[in-house]
Amino acid sequence: MRSVTQPLVLSLYFCLTVFAFSSILWLLEDWSGEGALDIPINLPLSSLMAFFPLITACIFAYGKDKGAGIRNLFKRLINWSSVRRKSWCLAALLLMPAVLFVSYLYMSLMNYPLPTPDLHLPMIPIFFAFFLIGAAGEEAGWMTFVIDPLQQRWSALTTGMICGAVWAVWHIVPFIHAGHDTAWIVWHCLVTVLLRIVIVWIYNNTGRSVTMAILFHASANVGFFLFPNYGSHYDPAVTGIVLAVIVGIIVFIWGVQLTGAKK
Repeated sequence: MRSVTQPLVLSLYFCLTVFAFSSILWLLEDWSGEGALDIPINLPLSSLMAFFPLITACIFAYGKDKGAGIRNLFKRLINWSSVRRKSWCLAALLLMPAVLFVSYLYMSLMNYPLPTPDLHLPMIPIFFAFFLIGAAGEEAGWMTFVIDPLQQRWSALTTGMICGAVWAVWHIVPFIHAGHDTAWIVWHCLVTVLLRIVIVWIYNNTGRSVTMAILFHASANVGFFLFPNYGSHYDPAVTGIVLAVIVGIIVFIWGVQLTGAKK
């Protein structure tokens, strides 16, 4: 029991530390009155908290194994060797853009007041590189110090739901800073939990590759912030329903362990 409990306690300390670091940035933004970052999307200054999971992970890794712990942590950020089926790269890169496209088609059929999509194609590689760095800053911590320990105790589905809930709560303050209303925040929190379940699914089926989790995370953010016009008409209620269907199919086929092994 002790061997299982200790990682869970470590995960709790990790999450609390990330929240503590993030709260400093949240307060600074409130006090300074600074708005969004100087980029063409609605991204508040507090979104820079994306690097706190990596910073916290470095602190924890160093505390456990000194320099070797940090080196191993960064090695996991670029790890293709565990991915036996490279086709999973397509799932990581294309699944969320496809979900957002289906969401847009539904809104079009329901006569939502939508503009003609303008994907700003030259911006896609720039935004992908930008969000790739941010995703690495998050997933280095979440996958290593939350997902891995939780999966020692619970199923992958339960793990994804727990980490997803923490992840969603962590984003609430930046959502408020970005000017979103309560309904939008509630629905997008649901989307956030579902996204974490999908990340765990990809992660487990690629030999626990943090690299693949980063690719999916970055691709999802590119879709959110560029489609259809710099993220101008994203409806989290519609996307949440579409994504819930996808997660339901994943669980039906792959089981609660999200690797085909039924519990």
